[in-house]
Amino acid sequence: MSVVVVDQLQKSFGHHTVFRNVAFALGWGERAGLVGPNGVGKTTLLDVLAGRQSPDGGRVAVARSARIGYLTQDPELPAGSTVREAALGAFDRLEALEARLTALGEAMAGGDASPETLAAYGDLQAQFEHAGGYDREHTAEATLAGLGLPERVWLVPVERCSGGQRVRLALCRLLLAEPDLLLCDEPTNHLDADAVQWLEARLLRWGGALLCVAHDRYFLDRVATRVIELTAEGAVAYSGNYSAYVRQRAERAAAAGRAQSESAAEEQRLLDYIERYRAGNRARQAKSRSNRLDRLRAAAPPAAPAQARGPTLRFAPRGATGREVLSVEGLAKAYGATSLFAPWEAQVSRGERVGIVGPNGAGKTTLLRILAGEESPDTGLAYWGRGVEVSWFRQDMGGLDDEATVLENVLEAAPDQGAAEARHLLARFLFRGDAVFRRAGDLSGGERNRLLLCLLAQERANVLLCDEPTNHLDIPGREALEEALAAFPGTLLLVSHDRFMLARLCTRIWWVEGGRVRDVSAGYAAYEALRGQPGAPAPRPQRATQPAQPARSGSGERRRLARLAEVESLIAAAEAQVHGLEETLADPDLYRDGRAAAEVVTAYEGAKAGIAALYAEWEGLVDAAGAGAQVPQQESRGPDRR
Repeated sequence: MSVVVVDQLQKSFGHHTVFRNVAFALGWGERAGLVGPNGVGKTTLLDVLAGRQSPDGGRVAVARSARIGYLTQDPELPAGSTVREAALGAFDRLEALEARLTALGEAMAGGDASPETLAAYGDLQAQFEHAGGYDREHTAEATLAGLGLPERVWLVPVERCSGGQRVRLALCRLLLAEPDLLLCDEPTNHLDADAVQWLEARLLRWGGALLCVAHDRYFLDRVATRVIELTAEGAVAYSGNYSAYVRQRAERAAAAGRAQSESAAEEQRLLDYIERYRAGNRARQAKSRSNRLDRLRAAAPPAAPAQARGPTLRFAPRGATGREVLSVEGLAKAYGATSLFAPWEAQVSRGERVGIVGPNGAGKTTLLRILAGEESPDTGLAYWGRGVEVSWFRQDMGGLDDEATVLENVLEAAPDQGAAEARHLLARFLFRGDAVFRRAGDLSGGERNRLLLCLLAQERANVLLCDEPTNHLDIPGREALEEALAAFPGTLLLVSHDRFMLARLCTRIWWVEGGRVRDVSAGYAAYEALRGQPGAPAPRPQRATQPAQPARSGSGERRRLARLAEVESLIAAAEAQVHGLEETLADPDLYRDGRAAAEVVTAYEGAKAGIAALYAEWEGLVDAAGAGAQVPQQESRGPDRR
């Protein structure tokens, strides 16, 4: 049975048709991702389904008594309440049940002991308990914490919440209310990695229907059971998650291309026959071929789906760096009594791609600002190697002259180029025609991002510092940026919440959390296998320390031995995680949910791969340090590397 049915929906603004012929249905337990380039009308479609806008054609049918919940990018919250009160206010149904229970209880206390009253009270009490009425405060608090709203903000008035906190609180209220149809517009915006993973786990248990606009491909891979691609001409539904959608879409495009080629070849064969035998003793056969040609053209196969294009990016450094690009020695930073990171050391070599991850507020942007020379550390040094030229993309997307036009910003950054050359460059970043004469201050977030990436490419640096470069980019834009960074021959330091990009690009992870920086050299898969898993040593919050003396140069051997000890602890944590996953896989109840079982298997395989990478690094460190290191203790189930 369907929760919602959309039939030939159409929406226009003035003479501009946003979309038409949109048709799909969502049933109970289905989780659909809604994708498409920016401007195609995804948010407008959600508005129509939520009843905030009226369609110009078609219809939306929602199951009788079904409740709709809608997370917008600018949500409304109950005024005059604290964060905790607003969360508890989502239980309006439970409050109504509780009021009826109270009324019946008072009637019974007054002497009404009729079978009807007793039966009604028992039924209501069962409903109240089944809906979690007795646990609602605990549920609300756990949901707030899971979405990154800890206890210290629960008494903050909603009017004083930041934009990100307001979105998280609105999402919390929707999850607690459990509507039958949940509509979400970019729910992972403003969430750090922990909160996103918590949300994924919650949505995997969602009993109603879910339709979610998201540019987070990793999130869509984990949550979606269907992907609906919205275009100006309609909507096409694909089964499976985002990766399945990409594969099916490519197969569909290839099949459409083959059908078109075959149709064109048949059309040409018929035309040749008609032209050759139009007059003569085969004129009747030529006429028959002409009729067949008309039928062929009338039944021409549909064109392959147009691929939404992102900007054409290319980062071409002016020159190469030396082998050693960056040295970090004893670097530390604190604000007051809160330590962002205690003294730590690292070396970055030419061509490495370092992903910098951690919860919001852990110090990732501060670290980039220190490396860029825009902020000073409390102690320690960070210095760049020979031939290094650094450019960086700021998360706040500053650095533009908002009063100048798009074209003027580019010409100001590179005054030696002419207007024609600058316009050609801007066209690669999707600024064409009169768009180059728009004020930079009037650009949308996505357009501003593209202009900054254009300026970044112009600088031709050999080291890129990127702080959330995918913000405001749609999926085609993110894919274009990924391709450009993958082809970039220089060195990359990347702060991002885009796990798809981190997993694809980064060969190494700096994990900033709990007042320290941990170096996970096996890449993003190893980091994910380690963080938050049973047995993994959790980062501990640290107080600010007294400024330490910067590490002296020539401390490579000490760094190697310190890293060796850390790798051994990481191996122990990874082994513990594998052991926990093996116990989970041994539980027969797991296989009642095929999707959950597949996820555990994937996590197990990732953890095993992470262990293999850690052992490879351990062996390299041992070889470099010589004898004297002890082989980490392995259990019999682990890979035999002795």
